[in-house]
Formats: sequence, C-alpha cells, structure tokens
Amino acid sequence: NHHGAGSFCRHVRTFDLLTADGEIRTLTPDDDLFRATAGGMGLTGIVLRATVKLLPVETSLMSVDTERARDLDDLMARMTASDHRYRYSVAWIDLLARSAATGRSVLTRGDHAPLAALGPRAARTPLAFRPGSLPAVPRHVPPGLLGRGSVGLFNEFWYRAAPRRRTGELQKLSAFFHPLDGLPHWNRIYGPRGFVQYQFVVGHGAEDALRRIIERISRRGCPSFLAVLKRFGAGDPGWLSFPMPGWTLALDIPAGLPGLGAFLDGLDEEVAAAGGRVYLAKDSRLRPELLLSLIH
Repeated sequence: NHHGAGSFCRHVRTFDLLTADGEIRTLTPDDDLFRATAGGMGLTGIVLRATVKLLPVETSLMSVDTERARDLDDLMARMTASDHRYRYSVAWIDLLARSAATGRSVLTRGDHAPLAALGPRAARTPLAFRPGSLPAVPRHVPPGLLGRGSVGLFNEFWYRAAPRRRTGELQKLSAFFHPLDGLPHWNRIYGPRGFVQYQFVVGHGAEDALRRIIERISRRGCPSFLAVLKRFGAGDPGWLSFPMPGWTLALDIPAGLPGLGAFLDGLDEEVAAAGGRVYLAKDSRLRPELLLSLIH
C-alpha cells in the first residue's frame, strides 16, 4: 500500500540501534542515523527494539475487487484513475503475453473488511486467523519444470480464470497478502539452482521505459509466473531508500536461465537511462559501475 501509506519506516516511531562501536542509540525520524538505517540494508548496525504504529482492524478478512486488464496501457490507466480509492493495490502481470496482449494483467485491490460485512456466523469470531495450507512441494523437482511452455500455460489459465470484474469478495488475509505461503517450500518449483528476483522502479512520466522493459522480457521469453506491478507514492529521505513516485515491477526468474546475467544487465541500463532504481535489498548481481546511477 505504498501508494497511500508510504514506506514501512514512516510507521516506525523509534528504534534502538546497536552500532559497531558497541553503543546503543535510541533514534527517532528526526535523526540522520534513523534515515540512514531506514532502507539501509543493515549497513548501520542491528535494530534491537522498535516502536511501530499499526492499523487497527475489525476483522481478519479483506474486501477485494478484482478485474482483468487487456494490456499494459489498460492496466496503467485503471490504476492511475482509481488506485486512490483503495488502501491496497497490486497487479499480477503476464510477462509472456505478446503483441496486442503485452502486459495483460489481473488487478486486485481491496481494504480490510468491516465487521458489518460479515455474516452472523463469521461475526462471532471476526479476528480468527486460519490461513490454511496445501501439500508441500516435494524436495526433488524435475529440472526445467518452469519452462516457457509450462509457465505460458499457467499464465493463460490464471488470466482466463480471473473474473472480468468482481467487487466486494471477502478473502482471507493470507490469500490476499501472501498466497504463496499456502504452498510450503514453493521455492523448490524453481529447481536446485533457485531463482533470481528482479525489482526496479521508474518514475511517473517514464511509462515508455516500463513498456520497453516489459516488451524485452516478453520477447526473451522469461518464464516468470510470479510478476507483480504496483504504484509507489512519495519517496523517503533515507539515503539508500528504494521507492520513488512511479511504477515498480518485481519478477521471479529461474537462476539457470541461459544468458540471464547479460539480459538483466540490459534491463539495468534501461532503468538507469529512465532515472529509475534497482532494489538493492533483493539484488545479488548488479554491476558496480551502475550502482550510483541506480540509487539516487
């Protein structure tokens, strides 16, 4: 919900930081060291204790609106026009779709369901949390399970199975916020080499760059079944803070994909040319010479 609530550190009132000299400092948002630590990837010390402002809710359910977007332009238009009506907004995007369907998506938005939205039975235990779980992914998954063909079939099914438009559906918190947690050891699907998560942000006005990047991913045939597009609101004063007002895309890619390093290097250059940023907390392969142009 960054588009409305900002980054996590905006909701931190104070924290105790153990620094390398052994001193424990109690910091508030007015302190430079607070800003350096927020989004600072652990470079300033160890947070021992924090006071965080939370949002009170009446139920453990979400009221969710879902709709399909036919392509990337349709998706961005819908999010720009009406994201402000929702506390949470996220789009699953089909990165294998091409031509007129490039960037087709399922847009999911919602807010915490009020007590009045529950039926009599559910209203008796409105805060009950029962996430549920599927059978775990086996230890040994056949190599190449997540190829372009299999992920393409999954993406086609996921897009077609989504409603063209549905409003007010009640969903569990777990289904809305972290559906993958319902599949234990889901990371095994990627095989023994694992996966790389790539995330970047480009500002408002750089939609053409976002479009070019998504088209490059589509042409390359990156088999990513988990790709999400969201909007960021105002950035933060943190020295290494990632968010900026604009569009952020995150995708998981099998680490064994041939030529993956060189391909992602090309995406980094597109992001840098557009004045965007790569999310360093998820990065393990960014070229050092691009670092300064991709943080601020």
